[in-house]
Amino acid sequence: MEYLANLTTLPHVSFLNRFAPKSQWTHFRRRNGEFILYYLIEGAMHLREEEVEYSLSPGDVFLLQPGLVHEGTRPALCDYYFVHFSNLTLLPLESPPEESLIVPYAGDGEVKFDLERCLLPKLSHMESPEVRARLSGYFQEAVTAAREGSQNYRTLWACKLLEILMAVSQNSARSTLTEDGSQLPARTLRRLEELTAYLNRHYGDKITGKQLESMVGMNFDYLNRIFRRLNGRSIFQYLTWVRINRAKELLATTDMKLWEIAAETGFSDQFYFSRQFKKHTGMPPAFYARGRSR
Repeated sequence: MEYLANLTTLPHVSFLNRFAPKSQWTHFRRRNGEFILYYLIEGAMHLREEEVEYSLSPGDVFLLQPGLVHEGTRPALCDYYFVHFSNLTLLPLESPPEESLIVPYAGDGEVKFDLERCLLPKLSHMESPEVRARLSGYFQEAVTAAREGSQNYRTLWACKLLEILMAVSQNSARSTLTEDGSQLPARTLRRLEELTAYLNRHYGDKITGKQLESMVGMNFDYLNRIFRRLNGRSIFQYLTWVRINRAKELLATTDMKLWEIAAETGFSDQFYFSRQFKKHTGMPPAFYARGRSR
């Protein structure tokens, strides 16, 4: 998932700091009213946002969306920066924009893009040590300003957040240009075929990004981008599509109850299944079943 961002205005930053618990720690459950950005320096973080699980590794940048429940799924040692912010236009995109938002490399070797229409991945990985050091520097400068009682530290926070988001967007754009400019190796294509077959067979199981990353042996953020490039959907969008289609078959050909179909097709419960089914088909599953039985 990506966000279409306008980075031409200063955001409101309510909280920014670094957190490094001395023992293994599990994130508490909450529904936040602002965006939250995490930048993991060391260790690991295991989170769930609504029904989707994420496992963060060092160098990962992760955006939590306001209004959604998130919580830790298991304890881990971690060291990370975080920032809570609002008053910044970030529109969630379920599918890639029809036109490219990236202008190819200019003469100075940097990725150029329109600051009013930047793409920010929900989860991205900073592979380059230089980019990681730059992000850490932005965060540390902001933390130090607050600790030293700088008069305008909140304005500095907002400026540093924009620099962080620009760096993340540029990193993602650079990765996309690299991928689109070269043919995927045969080995990578085979892994994508195996992944697609796995999703088609195991749609009823609980599947996480970390599990797929381990199974395929590739970074999940990169895997998700090339999967969407070839299939037109992200991995979990494709998985939901498979589950909904299987649910349609069961509704049309069996007398199974909704909770049984939800369990059979990999949804956590009947109510979440019903919401997703209506979102993708335009009608509740009970109506769909009655319509097919006429």
